[in-house]
Amino acid sequence: MKRHFFKVLSLLLFCATVLQLNAQIAFSMDDEKANQNTPEGWKPVELPQGLPEFTAANTFDITAAPFNASTSSEDNTAAIQAALDAAANAGGGMVVIPAGTFLSNSLQMGSKTVLHLCKGATLKMKAFDTFPTDDNGYRMMESPFISGKKNASDIVIEGESRTSSIIDGQGGPWWDQVEEAKAVKKSTKRHAMIRFWQGSRYLFRNFCVQNAPNTNITIGRSGKGGHATAHSINIKNPASTADDPSHNTDGFPIWTQYVNIYDCDIDTGDDNVVCDNDAQYVHVWNCKLWAGHGASLGSFTKNMHDIIYEDLTLDGTDCGFRLKSNRDRSGDVYNIIFRNCTMTNVPSPFVITSWYDKIPENPISKILSPDELIETTPRFRDVLIQNVKVSGHTTYKSSPKNYYGIFIYGRPESKIKDITFDNVQITHSKGIKMNFCEGITFRNNCSYEVKNTNKTAKNGYATKKKLDDVIEEKVDASYNWGK
Repeated sequence: MKRHFFKVLSLLLFCATVLQLNAQIAFSMDDEKANQNTPEGWKPVELPQGLPEFTAANTFDITAAPFNASTSSEDNTAAIQAALDAAANAGGGMVVIPAGTFLSNSLQMGSKTVLHLCKGATLKMKAFDTFPTDDNGYRMMESPFISGKKNASDIVIEGESRTSSIIDGQGGPWWDQVEEAKAVKKSTKRHAMIRFWQGSRYLFRNFCVQNAPNTNITIGRSGKGGHATAHSINIKNPASTADDPSHNTDGFPIWTQYVNIYDCDIDTGDDNVVCDNDAQYVHVWNCKLWAGHGASLGSFTKNMHDIIYEDLTLDGTDCGFRLKSNRDRSGDVYNIIFRNCTMTNVPSPFVITSWYDKIPENPISKILSPDELIETTPRFRDVLIQNVKVSGHTTYKSSPKNYYGIFIYGRPESKIKDITFDNVQITHSKGIKMNFCEGITFRNNCSYEVKNTNKTAKNGYATKKKLDDVIEEKVDASYNWGK
């Protein structure tokens, strides 16, 4: 009788806990469609569809029976995965990570599943020394920390706080291993913290990703995994210039079509946001970029077009807007917009280069012996840079690759074409380098001031000064310094 009483009591307590938990977690997508901000002429990004109503029957707390995850456990992988499987098998459901720190290895989500991190919850990747080693003795990750099962679609990862709902990769030892391996010209195997690519319609919102061994939230692969939305997310990793830097910790690498990213703070060791092969109809807006390599495209730039970065604040990034590739990994890149942005203390505000790995020491030599034009030669065209103000960088650097206010370097066999600067004001420690480009247009009150020499160029003002005064190198390049 006692045993039966306690069994019933335990069941009632469990049900009460689930009901209370379910009452506290209000899931809604009402604001998502209204905030999409779809550019004119583009197809809207599709949001997760067909999610069930979340009730006690399909809401699964990882600490409750039969999962029994615990903050004291060194490995909750099986428990959390069982909860995710239960949600998928229910035809869709919510898996709840309550407050506390839970260690886990790689996890896979099924269709129509929501992974919810409560305020104060940390989902932490297991320690570096628990991972297997490769033939060279290096630790390796065999899959992303969080990914989808085959063709899994309509997935949400969300938190209650972008500062205290945390996904942590314990990346420090992984970054140290990268340095160790590079010293002997070896490579290591790491994966993203979050990556989905086999299905479509993903939503990431209101949490923090930090200490990623490799990239943070990688969207798509080979053009698959499209229709993704990410907003209200903090990304935090040590800068590449820090005493203990992170390596390859791109904030949002994008390899597919139809992506919205907005209202995010990204402070990291590589590109803050970057579009790579197959990135199309990508819209990034209202984000703050701190340490990192800026708003980038490339170096893999096949099948890339229709990308908009706007309303960004860049403070202390290495680069601002950067489009880069090589002749072995590119193609036709066009319809790119970077507008309504401010940059402060950015050493390389605008970089567009077809020579990502090795810039020619003597551009004249390339005119005499240009490379063969092949399918993967970079062909960059139709880029609009509009309503941008650059200030704050005053330290003179002599590197030929970096630290120019504007750096455009095409190829004699494939010039960079039709780049428009519209209402762009630049104050910088160095001038401009333009090689192998044509149709570079400056219009509508553009200005350029070189702080170390007091040289200036202005158009559209009462006093008009020529751009030639601030150009430090120009080889086979033409431009229009219009009003």
